[in-house]
Amino acid sequence: MSQPKTIVAVDLGATSGRVAAVDLSASEPSVEVVHRWANWPVTADDGSLRWDWAMLTGEVQRGLASALGRSPVASIGIDGWGVDYGLIDDTGALLTSPFCYRDRRTDGWRSVVDRIGREKLYRITGIQLMGINTIFQLAAHLDADAPLLQRAHRALLLPDLLVNRLTGWIGVERSNASTTGLLDARTGQWSPELLDDVGVPAELLPSPVSAAASCVGTWRGVPVHLVGSHDTASAFLGMPGGREPGTVFVSTGTWIIVGVELPEADTSAAAAAANFSNEAGAFGGVRLLKNVVGFWLLEQCRPGWGEPPVERLFAEASGVAVADAPLFDARDERFVSPDDMEAEIREATGLGPGAERAVVVRSIVESMAAGVAAVVDELRALGVVPPRRLAVTGGGARAELLCQALERHCGLPVLVGSTEATALGNAVAQGVALGHFADPADGRDWIAHATVERVYGD
Repeated sequence: MSQPKTIVAVDLGATSGRVAAVDLSASEPSVEVVHRWANWPVTADDGSLRWDWAMLTGEVQRGLASALGRSPVASIGIDGWGVDYGLIDDTGALLTSPFCYRDRRTDGWRSVVDRIGREKLYRITGIQLMGINTIFQLAAHLDADAPLLQRAHRALLLPDLLVNRLTGWIGVERSNASTTGLLDARTGQWSPELLDDVGVPAELLPSPVSAAASCVGTWRGVPVHLVGSHDTASAFLGMPGGREPGTVFVSTGTWIIVGVELPEADTSAAAAAANFSNEAGAFGGVRLLKNVVGFWLLEQCRPGWGEPPVERLFAEASGVAVADAPLFDARDERFVSPDDMEAEIREATGLGPGAERAVVVRSIVESMAAGVAAVVDELRALGVVPPRRLAVTGGGARAELLCQALERHCGLPVLVGSTEATALGNAVAQGVALGHFADPADGRDWIAHATVERVYGD
């Protein structure tokens, strides 16, 4: 009797989550989203911004149950966004709802940088300095509620916290650990020096382990395997052209992640000056990348417009001339969590209240593309990998207006891959664990060409 080849990929997004089924035996990879839900932070009684963990875990288990009810499942893998964490006690109970990285508690993060030293932070971690980084979240946590942190048995990053909820496993997968600003980029382990600088007890953080497709437990009898638990690590595995030199990865979602793959970290002065992140790959190597604020710009404007579908907004914006859409810097921190996104954009662009929303949307699209182009130029200046093409995945892969803007601003051909590249990369890791793929390269070959839907500028 043949073994089932369907795996389930759980992908936690900061604005939506999904549970997807992937048939590894299919000649062409495809993703069936079994369950999808909206995921938004909530304001707690103390005014802080937190994740509704009970809701999130309930939706995941609902999706998993649905997937298992459809057909035999060989494996489950979980990925999600980085930097946020949950605190558990020695019984495994969650001590408090996890903070959202957009909470204002890290507003004073630059004082931590000044105390430790910018050069030292980058030399050790190779991670771009952003207020959302876990190192600054933990520093703020210690300042505001040190007793709670002292009661904690472990701090787990959210995808690993979900694995713990399903299986009881306590650990941290390395690709996600590398987003924290506490991992030594050379050793792949927590930096004792930085933990001491911030005042975080070393025992609070489990030793990072490489995904290497390890089985860490079961849920309802189905093996749960570690994958690249940082969603971008999984998405890199699921991109078209991933094995071709010169491919610049552009993952479009709440954030737009722009980067390339390297064999080892680049912590040079030039990389530090450009504020690049060196994040660990799911199976080794490094993702040299930067964040550009992405569809968050649009999502935060939609409520004020009556929640029109994104497709309608793009259709309206396509009628606006590029010359009539002023640009703003989509990499600016001011757009991470403003009180009024539309007002922030109008102020940054000089668009008055009389400017139609179609112009605002076109400005958002063009500014996102210009932000990506700026990162591509910085990659070119570093000289690590000459950019030859863009591989676009995620929600923006189906937005022709954005893809055309990317080709125009970057001056590179654009390969458009799957909107569910993260789930596909998650599936590749599970396929390696199951022995379906000989190695990650074999899995990427399965994905490589079948997921390319269109090519712009070729």
